[in-house]
Amino acid sequence: MTRSSFLARLKRLFLGLVLLLPFWAQADQSVWTLAGDDDGIALYTRKLPGNTYKDFKGMMQIDAPMKQVVATLADVSTMREWFFLLREARFISGPKPGETFVYMAINGIWPVSARDVVAQVSVRQDPDTHVIHVDVQSRDGIMPAQAGYVRMPRMISSWTLRPLSPTKTAVELEGHGDPGGMIPMSLANMVVTTVPRQSMEKMRAYVMRANYTDPEQLYARSPPLRDLGRRLVFPES
Repeated sequence: MTRSSFLARLKRLFLGLVLLLPFWAQADQSVWTLAGDDDGIALYTRKLPGNTYKDFKGMMQIDAPMKQVVATLADVSTMREWFFLLREARFISGPKPGETFVYMAINGIWPVSARDVVAQVSVRQDPDTHVIHVDVQSRDGIMPAQAGYVRMPRMISSWTLRPLSPTKTAVELEGHGDPGGMIPMSLANMVVTTVPRQSMEKMRAYVMRANYTDPEQLYARSPPLRDLGRRLVFPES
């Protein structure tokens, strides 16, 4: 190989590396970073390009049947008892039959004002693995602004429930939000790990309450939840 051809190949290689750098940088930013692993709850964060605030992901196992975990999540009106900073959660009517929306009001941490959000909820299950996905995404135009709250412009979260056995369930919570307004970055970074940790820790204990060990009683009080329970497949005890 001549010196000129070697230099030409080296130049092409260098140019290729330069062109790939933005993609590598983006890929690195999208990787989940372990933020803590304590008491059976693993927490991860990541910062995606274009997002001001970090995403979070929490993972744990619960010694309870998946049907019991689903019943806990479906009992939306009691979520404030275990979900960190949540002041209120309730079902509201959607613009079309069959659509499910939830209104959530969230306590502020001084000096930040309280927030609220209206989100559409969809539930799907893999027919082969029986893994259940509960997807929650903010929607505009469903409910007017409420006095005393800043409406969150964007909120996306998901619960993933994996049956490990008839009596054990893997739970994963992933989320990203834009709270709107001015938020101190130090507070945002604290909340992004505190929300999943506090919520999952309390949920793990809350699932064990007696009214969730027999989900049929909960479903009997609510036709939408009863229909949901009929659509899902749970491991046999």
